[in-house]
Amino acid sequence: MNINRKKSQRLIYIIAFILATSAMASTAPWWIGTPTKLIRKTLMVSEVGLDRLPVYTLTFEIPHDGEFTGRTQSFEKVRIDYGEVVKMVIPNYKPKSYSMSALRAEESEFDVTLKIYPNGRASGYLDRIQIGETVNAFGLRNEKTRNPGKFFGGIAYGVGITEILPMARFELEKGDAERVVVLWASRTKADTFWDDQIAELETTYKDKFEMVYLFSREKEESNCAEVGALQGRIDASLLKQVFEPRITTTAGFERKDARFLVIGTKPMMRMTDDMLTEIGFPMPRQCLLRK
Repeated sequence: MNINRKKSQRLIYIIAFILATSAMASTAPWWIGTPTKLIRKTLMVSEVGLDRLPVYTLTFEIPHDGEFTGRTQSFEKVRIDYGEVVKMVIPNYKPKSYSMSALRAEESEFDVTLKIYPNGRASGYLDRIQIGETVNAFGLRNEKTRNPGKFFGGIAYGVGITEILPMARFELEKGDAERVVVLWASRTKADTFWDDQIAELETTYKDKFEMVYLFSREKEESNCAEVGALQGRIDASLLKQVFEPRITTTAGFERKDARFLVIGTKPMMRMTDDMLTEIGFPMPRQCLLRK
């Protein structure tokens, strides 16, 4: 009797395993993503050896036949203004996060602007994709909340401007921010791009928007003078020089009115948050997007 019962239980386990395996085989895991076609590739910054790495804007067609579960979502639902990202599935590696630099849902397309690094596993793979080919990708929801204020300060390290400038535009359009100042730290003027977008914001929001350039390796004084750029690297004193008079002296805001967002490498972001706290803007309390 006990032997028959054990055989029956073993048979039940085998059947359950077969059913579970079949279900897993018929349903792709969420992290596989959806084939997403590359339709345009636009050079933003030209390569000059190792001194200047190329930057491209990749434009993808939004697929409308994907399945999204859990924290994944369709591309047209990605909230750039809440820091949500798309995940590009890199073969034999992992899904890599990229910010959308633009979303045109009515045209069924979105942009990802990225720098191509030497031996970069993710950026190198995306750089090799040809027009008309696909990469598996998906949108990813986050759990951040927006913490608006009258003043928004965006701090972009290099290609981090691809997230900061769209965020600045959203803050201006929403109307909560009465003043938006973006500090863009680059090596040289030749490493910058999106001149037309910046000029359009300066024209449309001439009393509210300001771009401050900071060059660390620009040798031509004329290039700095052309855009009124500062020279050097970001530190606490420079942040104080850029933001404090624009908040407390000139504009008449209070320090508590300021909100900041820093985009760069994780060490850069942590370091800059510490600097902001040091000069009287405690982070993450005064971060625009909070977890």
